[in-house]
Amino acid sequence: MKRCFIRGLMALAGALLLCGCGKGHWEDVEKITGYKGKARLNPFLAAERLLNELGHDAHAAKSLGKLPSHDAAIFISGEGGLPEGRAKQLLRWTYSGGHLIYFLDGTRPYNDFDTQFGAYISALLLDEQKDPVLEQLGVGVQKRFPAEEIKELLQQSAGNQEDGSEEDDEEKKSTEDESMLESDEEVAWNGRTYHLSLGGYQNMILKRKLLPGEFSAGSKNESLALHLRHGMGSVTLLAHARPFRNHWIGEDDHARWLSALVGENGSKEVLFVAATTGSFFGLLWQQGWMAVVTLVLCLGFWLWQQMPRFGPLAEVELDSTRHFASHIGALGEFFWRMRRVSLLVNSAREAVWERVREKLRSLDDGSRQMNDQLAEEIARRSGLSAKRVAAAFDAAPPGSTHHFVNLMRDLQTIRRAL
Repeated sequence: MKRCFIRGLMALAGALLLCGCGKGHWEDVEKITGYKGKARLNPFLAAERLLNELGHDAHAAKSLGKLPSHDAAIFISGEGGLPEGRAKQLLRWTYSGGHLIYFLDGTRPYNDFDTQFGAYISALLLDEQKDPVLEQLGVGVQKRFPAEEIKELLQQSAGNQEDGSEEDDEEKKSTEDESMLESDEEVAWNGRTYHLSLGGYQNMILKRKLLPGEFSAGSKNESLALHLRHGMGSVTLLAHARPFRNHWIGEDDHARWLSALVGENGSKEVLFVAATTGSFFGLLWQQGWMAVVTLVLCLGFWLWQQMPRFGPLAEVELDSTRHFASHIGALGEFFWRMRRVSLLVNSAREAVWERVREKLRSLDDGSRQMNDQLAEEIARRSGLSAKRVAAAFDAAPPGSTHHFVNLMRDLQTIRRAL
């Protein structure tokens, strides 16, 4: 009866659910989540593969440990804060003939298909930080929008988030937000003109005149990209890594410009560095691997020497019968750990005195003091010196294991000899 009632309730609930579903409607919504796999983690994967197809040796590096040869190119970012020592090292390498492509922002793995307007706004509100690379090159940085325009952008962004009536309006607003931080530039370099779509929330200011072979995307006082000579090498500064990211490398002339920067002729090593400083363990292995290997071997040998056993641990048999001697040994170990050495020594001496009174009653005066005549007789029978016999009965209980073992051995020798 109870089962029938439960089945009836389930059938009624299913009928009500089907009736309610008839009034609803399905709506398919397509949302771009971005790339997957390596392309999601590495924003310059497409640029690497393009350069490899052109004959270069392009690969990503998690950290910049050892600098490559002076005919190579390094793509690196300063948005995480570049140490002054690393900046000087990179510029010395560039001065000797290397090519440094330096991004102020846009190298982190985020979704290129989603608007990054909120991230731009938060970056605009942050205080400007000193960049050692730009300082040594004589390049200043300023925000692209004054404080008043930032407030307007914040209000506009908040309004876009609150208004969720139609998706087309949201997509249009997000596109307008991104276009505020983008700039289409015509760059003339080495006799060629490149149409580029640059981005970023900062403008670079060059504090000197442009030299032959150098170029600026826009005015040198409001530049989004600078290519400068530095000794025998060159430095390319970009406010944002947008042209070389996976989503935009195929747009406009970004790919052609990347090939021109690296060099269309010849095979070069190209590094895309994710971090500006090497790890401590990587540097330790690079500079002192011999000492590390020696330390590991010594540690392994020491562990092998200190191991108390080999193989699996033997199971404890709780039901096995133990000998009486093992119980005596366990009690002795317990009193030794409890620092009751005097109890062990006095018990052993009392056992020997009983044997002396039994075997040498004529020499025992009953005072439990070792006299010269008794000591000489015991020494004659045991083979020990009279001095050691007297010490075995009269010396204070020792505190060290070595002296304790010697004293107990002498008392056992005397007891067996009697």
